[in-house]
Amino acid sequence: MRKLWLIVPVAVLGILYYTSAQTVPVGPPPTPPTPALGDIGKTDRAKTPGMPKLSEDSEPIRFSAQLGSNWLKRAVTAEGRFVYGFQPALRVELDGDNFVSQAGAAFALARSARVFRDQEGTARARQVLLTLLNLETIIDPDDATKSARFCAAPPQAVNRLSSNGLLISAVHELDGHDKSPKDLLRMADELCNHVRQLQRPDGSLAITANGAVLKSGSDEFDAYHAGLGLQGIIRSQRLGPAEWKLEMLRKARTHYLAQWSARKNVGAACSHVPAYAEAFIRTNDPAFKEAVFAMTDWLIGLQYREDLDAVRGQWAGGFPRYRDGRVEAVAPDIQSALPTEALAEACRVAKHAGDLAKLRDYERAMVLNARFLMKLQYTAEKTNHFIDRFRPYVLGGFYVSPQDGNLRIDATQYALAGMAIYLDAVAE
Repeated sequence: MRKLWLIVPVAVLGILYYTSAQTVPVGPPPTPPTPALGDIGKTDRAKTPGMPKLSEDSEPIRFSAQLGSNWLKRAVTAEGRFVYGFQPALRVELDGDNFVSQAGAAFALARSARVFRDQEGTARARQVLLTLLNLETIIDPDDATKSARFCAAPPQAVNRLSSNGLLISAVHELDGHDKSPKDLLRMADELCNHVRQLQRPDGSLAITANGAVLKSGSDEFDAYHAGLGLQGIIRSQRLGPAEWKLEMLRKARTHYLAQWSARKNVGAACSHVPAYAEAFIRTNDPAFKEAVFAMTDWLIGLQYREDLDAVRGQWAGGFPRYRDGRVEAVAPDIQSALPTEALAEACRVAKHAGDLAKLRDYERAMVLNARFLMKLQYTAEKTNHFIDRFRPYVLGGFYVSPQDGNLRIDATQYALAGMAIYLDAVAE
């Protein structure tokens, strides 16, 4: 009998320990109510209403983009922000959350929701934008007209060109089946006004603090951030047309194309091609088209092609590192998602211009790039080793490399934004 009294408490403690070990893992909460995994697969594979049947090459891109979009939706918290990222192996959240990544993820989700006609995705993207704009941006106190807005954080902490540009782009992507609320459009116009104030007489864009220009490390990084700002300006032209926006793009193109031609780099090409592509679609100005072609031709010249040896065959579609004018032939990782949007936007330009040869080259590079990125995405097959309740936390997210399975919203942002606009261009 005494042995029985000893056994029972031990057994109870064991049951309690086992139960506590089965708690919900740390990470982005599934969209309530959490669907069964089989239902997730059925939803993601369903045809998007109204979207034409895609080619054999494009259909996997659609499926991959829908998986990524659904993952971003599940990453939105009740507070109206994305969970920045987490380690699936340890079930802990990652440090490093930042305003620009939040804005970029909102942009990618808004765009994919528009392309897939996903009202829930649009609602979640709007929720994040309202949080970011209302709680973390302010009217410039030094602006006499009180019509310029930027992130409240110091400019040394948050780049106001890239943050403003991504927020503007996100707001204008919301306008599809569901019109952007007027308060969001008003705040987007205020963000545009601040970016306008940052252009200098030579066409470049620069952030200042206490009368001095703030450098982000190099001309290449500054050009990258400027490109994101220009993207927001030209995308706002659709709902808020103004001649100054087109003139701003023309002056910036003249400056930055000359700077890039003298010192080519991946970051500037990837952020400026989408801006100039949208400008060409809106104006038919051949100078924008030639800028897109020049930068994109150089980019695809760097891409790992399909004729690699057997050892490096998995690299096809990715991009090497490019530093100080030299290629570093190393295994590609999620950084290869950075050119995805530029490749997709170049396809739009080639199609709009009727240049079938360019369209063929750019589409081949885009599809090859997408195939590489799909290898860095958690699909149903790659989540079999997780318990059923945890799999929705990772399903659809893009991870860093074959050796690093960590998830971050910016990793998914770059791949998703490019895939979605490619599908949009194919479906036009």
